[in-house]
Amino acid sequence: MNNKQKEDSMQTKEILTAVQDNDTFLITYYAKKYQAIITRRGTWTKPNTDTKGKHFVSKGNDVFVYWDLDAEPNENGNQWRMATNPTSVK
Repeated sequence: MNNKQKEDSMQTKEILTAVQDNDTFLITYYAKKYQAIITRRGTWTKPNTDTKGKHFVSKGNDVFVYWDLDAEPNENGNQWRMATNPTSVK
């Protein structure tokens, strides 16, 4: 991530506050899989459970694990997704 991208992205504390304080949110980030910037609707807590998402730093990147409300569940019913260096959360 270059300096311009860091300036454009939200600060980690702001993102954590936004995802933890809202029932649902829109998270925007660059997805390697699609090679594009995407926006997804998500929650910090898996629906109908107490299982929370998480934040960690990997190779200098902020990674947020959230429940993607728009995702097709995988064979295990999993809709957890990882957003690396999100640019915004609303």
